[in-house]
Amino acid sequence: MSASVGFHLPPRAVSRLDTLVDGIEANPGPLLNPAALREASEDLDIRNAIEQLPDGMSLEDFVGILKLAMLTECATDSYSAVFQDGAERFDSPWLARFNERIWTPDEHTHYTPYKLMLQSLGYSEEELDREMREVQERNYEHCCGRSPVELTTYGIIQEYLTDNWHGMISTLLKPSAPYAAKCASMVKRRETLHTTWYREMTAIQVEENPEMLHLVADTVLTFQMPGTRLVPEFGSRSLEWMSKANVDFPRVARDFVRNFQQVAGTMKRAGQLFVELAARRSVKLGPMPLSAARRVLDRIGGPGYGLIGEALMDKFGIPRPTTESRTGPISLPPRMYEAFRARVRGMIIQRIETAAIIGEV
Repeated sequence: MSASVGFHLPPRAVSRLDTLVDGIEANPGPLLNPAALREASEDLDIRNAIEQLPDGMSLEDFVGILKLAMLTECATDSYSAVFQDGAERFDSPWLARFNERIWTPDEHTHYTPYKLMLQSLGYSEEELDREMREVQERNYEHCCGRSPVELTTYGIIQEYLTDNWHGMISTLLKPSAPYAAKCASMVKRRETLHTTWYREMTAIQVEENPEMLHLVADTVLTFQMPGTRLVPEFGSRSLEWMSKANVDFPRVARDFVRNFQQVAGTMKRAGQLFVELAARRSVKLGPMPLSAARRVLDRIGGPGYGLIGEALMDKFGIPRPTTESRTGPISLPPRMYEAFRARVRGMIIQRIETAAIIGEV
């Protein structure tokens, strides 16, 4: 776990983050209404969905998917306490304000539709309340550092993956339980907003102090979903269930790269981040360990890392920004220089595996 010893933000960054949170607080978007959901509980009956599950997905799998959603969402206060501690420890009122006034009250509403869906399958309210209480009382050990940039980076990954989980549930329910599918989509949309907000917070911190990129990398490398810690009997099966639900893993990988390219802000910083992730996973670039390649890239500077960033955008099919400079350290006409860059990008694409960047999926 990172000691967060390198965390520092200049006053301008703090001002920008305050302004961002001001805007979010003024317009957080529509929240879920638990009382309205309870009044519509008959429409959250999902028994018909059992007959239309994908091939290979059992009722036990389906219940596990719903329970993982309910139990991880009901433990909001465990995660909130970590963010509040980090905000106070690093004197970041903007993060404390976002956590206390926006994120926590929003997240408190997310377990409700899943509890009601499980009740429609015959689980009693008393039984579900007991399971939730047990999870809420467990000790949550946070996997990553507690500086604001590490927490907002954690938020990007956790909220994005949770967004996908709720979207997967909505897809499973849509043919036979349209209102339940709509409720899952409502939760998904909230998680999409949270992902965007945490990404914007992280990008501001990196832009104002690029050294924060190392703490971003620390978080990516040590990240674990909270469900694997609080409800391991379900969390440990999440990838299995995603496969059974036919989740598009290449899209997830593409979104991961896109999110962190936006965090980095420039092709150079994107290349630096992705090379650091790959090097710390002990990946080689052809016969050369990436730790050695990094020393070469550090001497070349921006153009070298920029090529890495561009190659990864191409590898994952993500459009590259066209506003960055195309001039380089070698004296070639622009067309020849771009042809040279394209050839190098192709070599990089062939040599770096997806797992080197995003880990094993």
